[in-house]
Amino acid sequence: MRSFLTGLGFILCCAYAWSCSSEKAPEPSNTACDTMMVTSARIYAIIQASCTNFNCHPGGGSPVVADFSSLAELKGYIGSHGADFRLRMTSANADMPQSQGFPPLSRAVRDSIACWMEKGMPD
Repeated sequence: MRSFLTGLGFILCCAYAWSCSSEKAPEPSNTACDTMMVTSARIYAIIQASCTNFNCHPGGGSPVVADFSSLAELKGYIGSHGADFRLRMTSANADMPQSQGFPPLSRAVRDSIACWMEKGMPD
């Protein structure tokens, strides 16, 4: 039994080594955004759940400058502060949301927000 497992391990290692050396790694692709259907309603629901519901960006005298109290306000903010929004919400070093007890947004959600912005924030 031991020799069988050793032989099987050797075969698997050789197959792995051959597959790594015989094929070039795939190039990264940005086509996911090309085919992704992201709506303003979906993105705004994420922003409401992550940003406005914790009294961080609710509008009406919120403690922070960014007012996300409506979709129009969100789009207006992104229109004038897009680089900062991208850095803080969608970049690899994104630090929003900062609310205690709220988990960070997943990479997939951040990518969806970035794609929505890239497409011109379509409804």
